[in-house]
Amino acid sequence: MGAMAADSFSCPRCGAPVDASARHCSYCAAPIAVVRCAGCFHLSSIQAVHCAGCGLELGLEPIARAGQLPCPDCQQPLSVIEENVGTLHDCSLCGGQFVEHALLRELIQRRELSHVPGGTPSLRRSSLEPVRYRPCPACAQLMNRKNFGESSGVIVDTCRTHGTWFDQGELPRVLGFIAAGGLARARQRQAEERARALKAEISLRVGSLRALNSDASRLAPRVDLPLFDDILSYFLDLLPRSR
Repeated sequence: MGAMAADSFSCPRCGAPVDASARHCSYCAAPIAVVRCAGCFHLSSIQAVHCAGCGLELGLEPIARAGQLPCPDCQQPLSVIEENVGTLHDCSLCGGQFVEHALLRELIQRRELSHVPGGTPSLRRSSLEPVRYRPCPACAQLMNRKNFGESSGVIVDTCRTHGTWFDQGELPRVLGFIAAGGLARARQRQAEERARALKAEISLRVGSLRALNSDASRLAPRVDLPLFDDILSYFLDLLPRSR
């Protein structure tokens, strides 16, 4: 047998080659990824010292219990991991995770404050997969698809009311994107775009008033508006400047 790839190892039960991102051996169905990271909730193999998702050193694990919400892909009940601020629902079969909004906000804030570099899980959603809309595990309404942070490259499924669905390995990728400053840069771009749009709107409105004043001057004595330029400059100076 030839040498195995660097991102694979042998199943501890049957010895078959197993991809590092697999949760179960494809030959004997033995559980492979059994150690859960407390930072990103990714599962790693029992031999791992560091999380395969975010790279943090593995330590005390969050405890999962049986749940009732169905996986939108596998339809089997999702396991439940309860944190102080919210709940994460995990599919032991496909590795997908449904994160309640409150918990996701907490994870985002925690990662932004820690500045811990994120890892890049080996399993990524194929760009060739057909686009499909998943039902929310909590309310069964179809979730909206979006590129997290507009530029992360991770397409997540979001229910406005209940939470966000991540395919296997996507939550660590999102947290790594945040730790690398991706979300902060996205917010800055959004602020700059809003500022440019507001500047354009102010300029348009002032231009309309100037044109109206010019038209009115043909029918009546001209009403001079000497403060237009000063007013425009004042409001434009209040807006954030592009970097």
